[in-house]
Amino acid sequence: MIRHLPLIGLVFVVGCAAPRTLEPGARTTPPTGTADTSGNTVAVEELPDPDLTLDHVAPADSLAIRDPASLLADARLGYDEALSALERSDTTAARAAVDEVLELLVLLSDDQKHAATPAQAELLRKLGPLVDRIQARRRAAAEVRGSIPRVLNRRVRQQIDLLLKDRGLNILKASYQRSGRYTPMIREELAARGMPPELQWLPIVESGFKPRAFSWASAAGMWQFIFDTGKRYGLQRSGWVDDRFDPIKATPAALAYLGDLYTMFDDWFLAMAAYNCGENRVLREINRTGNRDYWKMRLPRETRNYVPKFLAVLHIIENAEKYGVEWPETHDPHLFEEVRIDKSVALQHVADLLAMPQDDLKALNTDIRYGVTPPTGFSLRVPLGAGSTLLGSLDELPESNFKPPPEVRRYRVRRGDTLGHIARRFRTSVSRLRSMNRIRGSLIRVGQLLSVPGRNYGGQQWAGQTASYGTPRDATTHTVRRGDSLTRIARYYGTSVTALKQANGLRRDIIHPGQVLRLSGNGSGRGSGGAVTYNIRSGDTLARIARAFKVTLAALMRANPDVQARRLQIGQRIIIPG
Repeated sequence: MIRHLPLIGLVFVVGCAAPRTLEPGARTTPPTGTADTSGNTVAVEELPDPDLTLDHVAPADSLAIRDPASLLADARLGYDEALSALERSDTTAARAAVDEVLELLVLLSDDQKHAATPAQAELLRKLGPLVDRIQARRRAAAEVRGSIPRVLNRRVRQQIDLLLKDRGLNILKASYQRSGRYTPMIREELAARGMPPELQWLPIVESGFKPRAFSWASAAGMWQFIFDTGKRYGLQRSGWVDDRFDPIKATPAALAYLGDLYTMFDDWFLAMAAYNCGENRVLREINRTGNRDYWKMRLPRETRNYVPKFLAVLHIIENAEKYGVEWPETHDPHLFEEVRIDKSVALQHVADLLAMPQDDLKALNTDIRYGVTPPTGFSLRVPLGAGSTLLGSLDELPESNFKPPPEVRRYRVRRGDTLGHIARRFRTSVSRLRSMNRIRGSLIRVGQLLSVPGRNYGGQQWAGQTASYGTPRDATTHTVRRGDSLTRIARYYGTSVTALKQANGLRRDIIHPGQVLRLSGNGSGRGSGGAVTYNIRSGDTLARIARAFKVTLAALMRANPDVQARRLQIGQRIIIPG
């Protein structure tokens, strides 16, 4: 028995180093602030790591301490569920079940009142081979899609020469040094999606691995998303927060976009070219000439240099000795935990409370635009171990009254435009347009870029905030209004986009004003497909909910594709399939 105790201890100690989510429900002293409508405080779980190993275990702070026999029984049930899911080749459900088993074992090992039992040690011994089997199945399923040829032609050599010059080499070395913070995460995402690992170096070309990079074309973040493309792939922007600046949120979106482009073109050079200049331009060139060879295409100048520069970076990194390059030590990834803050606070006040430089706190939360969290709530990242200190002092932090300045957008003048037409379109005045663009008269030219007023955040409404329709949230139907989207409607009524599409027979996300949508799971509490809704409570996990409602974990996850298994929050509504 004794020989198993160090392994149990190892699971706990290593797990504590993983990023975790702390919320007000985890306070060690009773809070004096407000609670949610159910009387609970906050929520639960972590983002799943792309590759599950024993090194990725972290204790769940919000789980109440239960009887060890009950915890062990749940762990055994979870192990059986993982085996069953693996037999069905459902590795996602299998990994979720194993993760919960490890979480329960961590709780058992952390309970100093009870010694580890032979049953615990036996279950832990079985988990190692099971994790290996799951990962082997995932690697077999995630076959790498295509490859990136190491072309070394005249255009690539030109880019190599530019990168090896003094200024270019300094920039390249600085980019390589910053890469250490993010490449482990990017490699895991690439492996899970079956994409070439070389793409981990694409941010060197895009931004030099700078999370707050901003280009002349209004592309933002490490992956240089423009607003519309970012929105298409789930990145939100408001007056307080811009997800494009957060590498952890932007990386999955960028790789999803690249994966879609590869599916469209079946060629990584064309996919990267489309990522740079847009798929429409690449498709137009193919349509005009019938040519699918990137090296013979007439594309914008920046795009013509984009792929050669990426290949030049690959050649130098893979052959550093040949090119006489000595790389600096890379930065380490950030270790952090998240604390849910349900009011607007200034990062400066949080940094003072934690006795840390404000710049270090900003480096963990690069998506915060003006150093103030949004009033609707935000999961703030703090250094590992500082979460408990912040939780215990949340009520002492002063609430900020900061309101973001109005947005400024760019508009390219088209044929037939006048300042009057543009002013009416953007609900402003001609005099304000003149002032913003230093125009004395009324003369503008086709193709000219004008600054125009964007969204004003003087009120509480912002892009990431739930819409308010003035209708009961348990309504059975919803009439689509101008500006509505399925995501916005689903968020308001506490359902999912998938459930809305299934209930209304929609194949795409397109809806139109005046359309009446049936709301699955509202009204009687049971939708047309026999589904019910359930509000998350303290200590809940998807596996535990699945057992309580006698459905499989895989079915529950399919019914709630927008729900992150380890980011459940108290009061969050999910669908229980019938």
